[in-house]
Amino acid sequence: MNSVAGIERNNKRDYLIFLFILFALSLFMVCWLGPVSTYAGHDYFFNIRRFDVLIHALKSGNYPIYIDYSALEGYGYFTKGFYPDLVILPFAVPGIIIGTVAAYNVMIFTMTFLCGLFMYKAVNTVFMNTFVASVSAILYTFSAYHLFDWYNRAALGESLSFTFLPVIFLGAYHIIKGDYRKWYLLTIGYSLLIYTHLLSSFLAFVSLALVFILSYKPLMKEPKRIAFLLLAAIVTIPLTGSYIFTLLEQMDSNTFYYSIKENITGQTKLGLADLGWGALSGIMYPKTENMAGIGPLLIIFVILRLFIKEKTAALKIADFCLFTGVILLIIASAVFPWGRLPLGFIQFPWRLYEFIIFFMAVSGAYYLSLLLKTRKQQYIAGAFIIAFTCVVFVVNNNNYKYWQTLAKSEAPHWFTGVASVDNEYYLGGLEYLPVKVPSHNYIHERGDSIGTGNADTRLSNFSRKKGTTKVNVMTETTDKIELPLIYYKGYKAYLNDEELAVSESANGLIEVSVGKSGQIRAYYSWTTVQQYSWYLSIITAIGVIIYIFVSERRRRKSHAG
Repeated sequence: MNSVAGIERNNKRDYLIFLFILFALSLFMVCWLGPVSTYAGHDYFFNIRRFDVLIHALKSGNYPIYIDYSALEGYGYFTKGFYPDLVILPFAVPGIIIGTVAAYNVMIFTMTFLCGLFMYKAVNTVFMNTFVASVSAILYTFSAYHLFDWYNRAALGESLSFTFLPVIFLGAYHIIKGDYRKWYLLTIGYSLLIYTHLLSSFLAFVSLALVFILSYKPLMKEPKRIAFLLLAAIVTIPLTGSYIFTLLEQMDSNTFYYSIKENITGQTKLGLADLGWGALSGIMYPKTENMAGIGPLLIIFVILRLFIKEKTAALKIADFCLFTGVILLIIASAVFPWGRLPLGFIQFPWRLYEFIIFFMAVSGAYYLSLLLKTRKQQYIAGAFIIAFTCVVFVVNNNNYKYWQTLAKSEAPHWFTGVASVDNEYYLGGLEYLPVKVPSHNYIHERGDSIGTGNADTRLSNFSRKKGTTKVNVMTETTDKIELPLIYYKGYKAYLNDEELAVSESANGLIEVSVGKSGQIRAYYSWTTVQQYSWYLSIITAIGVIIYIFVSERRRRKSHAG
């Protein structure tokens, strides 16, 4: 009994030490690299704009919001429908008081801390070993690629997605060989991932498919586990409906530039040299290419497998993770025929590094634990890992500054912080612009002009305010009016109080037909799909919460009995 109590005290102490270290490293990471606005990584201005628009929507009481009304010189952009805001919403609230940039940095710190915490909880649940949980959490959370995402690329969605992978794969573990009644962990984790970053969700689906295929034996042995897997998948659909159904509706309503973009995956897959530099990420970077990868510490730790002779049940799980990571690394490499497959939407196969690092962090941490026989050895190894992590912060920061300083000198118009035609309005390549819109330059050249079919039609008192566009029209015949608004499904227009049919013009703008004089008023309104999908997601979320509460209560009662 005393030994059990002693183990519990040690575990509690180890957990508290881990929390302190995780907090300190997360804070050091944010403070050392400084405000992300200083050097502004690749997608920084796009994401800070998303964040800022959300803050202003909350201020004005206009949430949920789909159209960024100020984008494209007032023409509007359907940012919020293609990039959901649910996960960043809690951080936009304090942004009302402390400002956009400060709230953005609070978000980086908080989500980094939660990433480490979720990883610790997931790994400790599987391995029941606080050392393995702590090491894997630090290796994963502060990996060179995660830092690269946060800073060099400023890829907000992918950076945030790191936080939810541990929840997803813990849910998968429970379905495969744990307590399958906790299937909801997979649903919750995957739903949050979908609400964070759609591309990471697809890659997570690929990784999960690989995991479940490799785990077919325990699933076939207990078919009810497959039933719970299907349940997790089915519940995820309505839970994410407010985003998924809105996205699908908009994609079905029009053709956007993303659908005609060149498939560059064949050009960006990882060659042998790329893999080599990726293995050095965190201590050394090439000066000819801005990139990151696994990092040397993870490589060293998984190589430790060669020196392990003992057999344990947990070792099979660690080996499974390593095997999965290696397969994903092969898929990300030049061996895989990326250029010949319809996977152009992935853009960069090295996005798989996120998943590779996750699996290798788990396996590497466990291999290390088997070779360290005493707590003293573990503390020494832990101190080394912490020191190495700090070195990675410093080296990555230097790399980040180098590339962004170079980018600023070569293309200063991309770093003004003011959206303009010269920097594509900081809208991420304008992938969700209808293809009928000739270009963003066309919008700039067109200005606030309103198109008419008849030379005799007179226009006056044009205005834009709080998402509503107004203009007075005087005409004696039926005329088509082309408004300076990008066409997206959901726009409504009225002439006085009479609703007008809204269509897409030949230039991808809002077009209405009027037959008399009056005031045209146009604004974006929720579609039926958008409205009811929100209700569906809220009701499903309430149902999942009730299910968890009831099932946990029953479990506690059965244990007490």
